[in-house]
Amino acid sequence: MINRFLIALSFLTVLPLKFKEINEKELIRSIIFFPFIGFLEGVFCIFLVNIFKQIFSSSVISIILLVFLFSVRGIFHIDGLSDTFDALFYKGTGQKEKDLQQRLQIMKDSTVGVAGAVVLVLDVLCRFAFVKELIDINQFLIFLFMFCFSRWIVIPLMYSGKPARTTGLGVLFIGKISSWQLIISTVLPAFLLVYFTIEKNFIFLPLIALFLFFISYILKKFFERKFNGITGDHLGATVEITEIVFLICFLLGEKLWLSY
Repeated sequence: MINRFLIALSFLTVLPLKFKEINEKELIRSIIFFPFIGFLEGVFCIFLVNIFKQIFSSSVISIILLVFLFSVRGIFHIDGLSDTFDALFYKGTGQKEKDLQQRLQIMKDSTVGVAGAVVLVLDVLCRFAFVKELIDINQFLIFLFMFCFSRWIVIPLMYSGKPARTTGLGVLFIGKISSWQLIISTVLPAFLLVYFTIEKNFIFLPLIALFLFFISYILKKFFERKFNGITGDHLGATVEITEIVFLICFLLGEKLWLSY
């Protein structure tokens, strides 16, 4: 079990963990720890906020958190976000099969297009502004749920989706997740959802979770229509989109809740 946790940690981060051999079966089974990896990201972000909030402004702390996340995650998710939007902004010829193959080819291209660059800038700006706002209103404990949930949200996509390619990282997981893995992986985010809703009085949090689950379903259908399936890039893009939308919805819900 510990070995599967370390495999998940190695897969989702840039930590230099070495294994003698990782087979496909163990890699698939490690996905039950994906939400826990997100939870640990939240723990370290909260730790950093508590260390620096007496020293720096919320703007500086927000930058520190972004640097920390980039240092831990690397380009794993933002690369998927960039590649996905580059492919989506391909105009197309009107020939379905040709356009499909071209979009998939664009995502494999190592260069970043205009659409990818723009969405990366927007992603960083949104994270900076919204994280700063969370620190300002002293609600940064919600990082625990946000990162845990964003890591979990891709698991239902893996469970119900189909791979767009026959090669790539996405093929290792998509369509190969069992029901028990989906159920076990849901325990931690469900617990955090109940905790923050009841103990922290975030009554609106279940609605946000439902909305994000609906967004992930829409993304799944959209990806399947545009790419005839889901790729690893789409999963990375989903993590990034989920976190940005969560921050927007949570801050909006908090403002509306306090106004009553």
